[in-house]
Amino acid sequence: MANQTGRAAGEKRGDSRVRRTSSQGGQSIAQDMLWARVIAPSRISRKRAAYVAAEVVVATFVLLAICRLVDPADPLLVRTGFGWVWLVPIVLALRYGTIAGTASGLLLLAGWYVQAPGPLVPLVSGAHTGAPVRAAFPGAFFFGGFIATLLCGQFGDIWIGRQRQARVANDYLAERLSILTKNQFLLRLSHERLEQDLLARPATLRDSLGRLRALALRDDDPGALKGAARFLEATAQACQIETAALYEWRDGGVVSTPAATVGAPFELDLADPLVVEALDKHALAHPRSAEGDASGADTRLHTRYQAVAPLLDAGGRRVALLVVERMPFLALTRDNLQFLLVLCGYYADGVRHAEITRALIEAFPGVPYDFALDYARLEHLHKDTGIESSLVALVFDASALSASLYEHVLRSRRSLDVQWPIAQQGQRAVLTLMPLSGEGAVDGYLLRIEENLRAQFGTDFETAHVATYSMRVGRAAPVEALLAFLRLCHVDR
Repeated sequence: MANQTGRAAGEKRGDSRVRRTSSQGGQSIAQDMLWARVIAPSRISRKRAAYVAAEVVVATFVLLAICRLVDPADPLLVRTGFGWVWLVPIVLALRYGTIAGTASGLLLLAGWYVQAPGPLVPLVSGAHTGAPVRAAFPGAFFFGGFIATLLCGQFGDIWIGRQRQARVANDYLAERLSILTKNQFLLRLSHERLEQDLLARPATLRDSLGRLRALALRDDDPGALKGAARFLEATAQACQIETAALYEWRDGGVVSTPAATVGAPFELDLADPLVVEALDKHALAHPRSAEGDASGADTRLHTRYQAVAPLLDAGGRRVALLVVERMPFLALTRDNLQFLLVLCGYYADGVRHAEITRALIEAFPGVPYDFALDYARLEHLHKDTGIESSLVALVFDASALSASLYEHVLRSRRSLDVQWPIAQQGQRAVLTLMPLSGEGAVDGYLLRIEENLRAQFGTDFETAHVATYSMRVGRAAPVEALLAFLRLCHVDR
C-alpha cells in the first residue's frame, strides 16, 4: 500500500514536472517566434486593414527617401545592376498578398514620375546642346519588378488562404479538444465517486440478504442474538454506518449492555427523543422523521443519535434495538434508511426462525427449512416495506423427457432464489421463491428457463407439457395462500 502511494505521488510529481516543462517550452517557442508574428501576422482583421495600407505607403515612401539620399541622381537605383527597391514590394506581397505588393510597386512607379525632371542628361548635338531633358523610362526595370512582385504575391495569397483554412480547422479541433477534455475530467470524477461509493457500500440489497440468510442459519454464536456482531458489521458496511450498537430486548425492556458494537463504544440514553419515538411507534426514527411534528426542531437539537431502529420479527415482537450514533450526512437518505430497515427486519426474522417457520413446517412436512424461513421473511418484508416477491411453480408430467427438464430447472436456480422440489409418482414440480421480484422478474425468469430448454433440449413449455403458475407473496395469510397455490398447481403436499 505504501509503495502504491509512493508511486502515485511520484506519478503526480512527474506529471507536474511534465506540465512545467511543456509550459516553459511553449513560452520559449512563443518568444522565438515573436519576430515571425511581427513579420507575418497570422490574421488580418478589418481594423488592421487600415494599418496594412498605411504600412504599405509608409514603407514605400521611406524606401524612396533612403534611395534619394543614397544617390540623388538615380533615386530608384536603376543603374546599380540589381533592383534593390523591389525588395519592399516583394516582402509586402509575401506578407499581405498580391494587392499589397502591387500597390507598393505602383507607388514606386508614381515616385519615378514625381521626381521629374531628372535625372538630367545633356544632349551631345543640335542647337539645344546642354538643355535638360527627361531620362528614358526604365521599362525593363519596372516590368521585371512587377513580374517578381506578382509571383511572390500569388505565392503569398495561396499560403495565406491555406493558413486561414488550417487556422479555422485548428480552432474547431481545439474547441472539440476542450469539450473532450472537460468530458474526460467529469468522467474521471464520476469514476472516482463511483469507486468511493463502491468501497463505502459494496453490498447490494440482494447480496446483503444473502449474507444475513447465512448468518441466521448458523448456530455457533452462544449469545441470545445469533450472529449479532456479524450482522452489525455487514449492516454498517452496507449502509455506511460509522458508530452504532445493537441492544437486546429482554423481559419487556432494553438491555443497557450492547450485544454488538461498531466504531467507538458509547452509552445508551433511553431518554433520548429518538429512542423514545422508536420504542413508542415501533418504527425507524431519525431526525428528519420529526419534521411534521410541532416539536420537530427541538427533537433534532437535543438528540444524540442519527437513527434508531427497533428490530421486530414477523410476529411483530421486539427482538433488539439498533442505535446509530454517527453516519455520513449524505447517507441520511430515504433509500438508505429503508435499506437499513429491511436488513433489520430480515435479521430479526432470522433470530427467531424456529418460531416463525413452525406454522409452515407443521402445515407442509416436506417443505425445506430454507424455503419456509424465506417465505415467512418475505411475507413480513412485504407487510412492512411493500417490496414485492413472487412464487413460481413449474409442473412437469411423468414422461422421461420431463425428468430431464425437471433436473435442468433445478440446476438453473439463481443464487438468491429458494427452491422446493416436489417429486411424486407420476408428477414433478419445482416451486421457486423469488425474493424482491415482481411481474417483470417472473416473466424474465420464465423466458430464461424456456430459452434454456429450447437450447438444450429443442423444446418449450407448450411442447413439453410444462405448466407454469405464479403468485405474489404477501397478498394473503401465508399458510392459506400457499395451500391454495398448491391446489391450483394440482400438487398435494
